[in-house]
Amino acid sequence: MKKALTVAALALAALSATAQETAYKITGTVPEGVKKVYLYALAERAAIDSATVTDGKYVLDGTRPKDDILVVDIDNSAIMLFNDGTPVDFDMATNTLDGSELNKKLLECHTYLSRNSAELDSLFMEFDKAMKDPSEAGKAKAEELSAKFDAMRRQALAEEIAVVKENKDNLIPAAMLGQLCYSLDYDQLKELLPETAPYYNHPAVARAKAQLASLEKRRPGLPFTDLTMNDTEGKPRKLSEWCGKGNYVLVDFWASWCGPCRQEMPNVVANYKKYHGKGFEVIGVSFDNNAEAWKAAIKQIGMEWPNISDLKAWQSAAVTVYGIKAIPANILLDGEGKIVATDLRGGALGEKLKEVYGF
Repeated sequence: MKKALTVAALALAALSATAQETAYKITGTVPEGVKKVYLYALAERAAIDSATVTDGKYVLDGTRPKDDILVVDIDNSAIMLFNDGTPVDFDMATNTLDGSELNKKLLECHTYLSRNSAELDSLFMEFDKAMKDPSEAGKAKAEELSAKFDAMRRQALAEEIAVVKENKDNLIPAAMLGQLCYSLDYDQLKELLPETAPYYNHPAVARAKAQLASLEKRRPGLPFTDLTMNDTEGKPRKLSEWCGKGNYVLVDFWASWCGPCRQEMPNVVANYKKYHGKGFEVIGVSFDNNAEAWKAAIKQIGMEWPNISDLKAWQSAAVTVYGIKAIPANILLDGEGKIVATDLRGGALGEKLKEVYGF
């Protein structure tokens, strides 16, 4: 499986769990040249165990809390496992696993969901290259790649959501929701976090619960909360200068250093040009801390709408006021300043605006 899985695992903040200690034994066969295998846990940043490879095989054994999620890392390829007390043997050459039915199913899910990750990675690299080309051809290429990438990403997200729904009767969602939660709106995430689910109290779900609490601050139906930040000229501006004045407004949270934000921007630009004449406005709220990088990105991307920032990165007032834990993020406000949708990305933004404006 992909390096991204390992990165996602290690990115989780430390979680405290009080659970029965359970023995684990993980064996496997690895490709030629692999000399060391490392074991991580979602609750910890550093490796919790390692094993030297002998004749293409390794053995990891020890104890961890019952149902702890473990990550076997082999040269930046990884598999996730539940420490459910059943020994596991994994053959990397054939991507087959001998173990509990739960871990077999978890491997099956991740194999299915990661089947297009190489193509997505390649597309994003092409897009990033095109974004650095200021020519008209470069801009056109970036828009084309952005649309293609977005379609694939939306399909991948739909598949992840479907896998969670299909496994509401077991622990597999606990291994997915820590990352998936940042791609979901309030209603979607709430649906995937029923208190009766067997995974609801798993320590790995704590991040998804925190995200749901954050989304509560910007869920549809709430009125917008004002923010005061400086514009690119250093002049204090308020959201209330534009919001609640009769027009639909997209408050877009982003940063110049955020790759996914920049990948999304051609889509925002296109919708702004299409609907601005009908009153649609965009207000960029940046999580930058470097004024020059922020201004340069605005110019390069062609963000013709108002842009504000307190240049405090993740200490931005928007983090507290709107519960922003990841970017890109946005809220769409109606003419009265009420939130009607959140985190509209790719085609979803255009579809929503088409509902509003009729074309």
